[in-house]
Amino acid sequence: MVKDIILGISGYLKHIPLISKLGLWRFIFIPMLIGILLMVLIGSSAYGLSDNLGNWLTAWYPWDWGSGLINTFASWIAGAIIFVAGLIGAKYLVIIFASPFMSPMSQKIEDAHPKSITLSSNPSTALGGILRGLRIAGSNIFKELLLSAILLLIGFIIPLLSPFTTVLIFLLQAYYAGGGNMDFTLERYYGVKESKRFVKANRGLAIGNGIVFMAMLMLGFGFLFAPSLGTLAVTSEVIDRIEQ
Repeated sequence: MVKDIILGISGYLKHIPLISKLGLWRFIFIPMLIGILLMVLIGSSAYGLSDNLGNWLTAWYPWDWGSGLINTFASWIAGAIIFVAGLIGAKYLVIIFASPFMSPMSQKIEDAHPKSITLSSNPSTALGGILRGLRIAGSNIFKELLLSAILLLIGFIIPLLSPFTTVLIFLLQAYYAGGGNMDFTLERYYGVKESKRFVKANRGLAIGNGIVFMAMLMLGFGFLFAPSLGTLAVTSEVIDRIEQ
């Protein structure tokens, strides 16, 4: 699995030349606009809601002594919760709304792939891609939020474990993000259930791809090009593995 994680990460640098070679610039710029809107929405929501949620949490503290410290701590917890939830939500929104552009991009990369002539695929439509993305998001987001909340709670209760739970939350989100990027190719060959099985069988590749994807989202400006580069980085490897 470690080898696949490294492969998923290195795919970003390996396939960047395809942008110019295959003329993929339009698939890079259009999702940037989607990314800007999402970045503004989530950033303003996290800033505006953290104090309100922090005050709500502080209201459960019945004593005056130490209330200021509790309020600060509660606001920090609220900000962390909103940030994690925002990242999860942003990741799915990016994947869903970028799908009308990422699926054709994946198809163009596949058409130039040496093995593409041996594969039999079903072209996807923009609406079909969005509906499929919504279906996948609906089945994954609750599970991901629940697991992330449990890990976040463990980290708060046992501060010594917080570095480990933070890493696990990041890897969990990376897995689902990488799986979403892989599905832009898988949707032409598999139904949703079969696609999930494929991602699970290749979880190292999904995690590696998702690590870079999530790192770009956390940088803020990564919203601008994370979907395009994530799809670019993993499409060729997915085609190779479907062929196998």
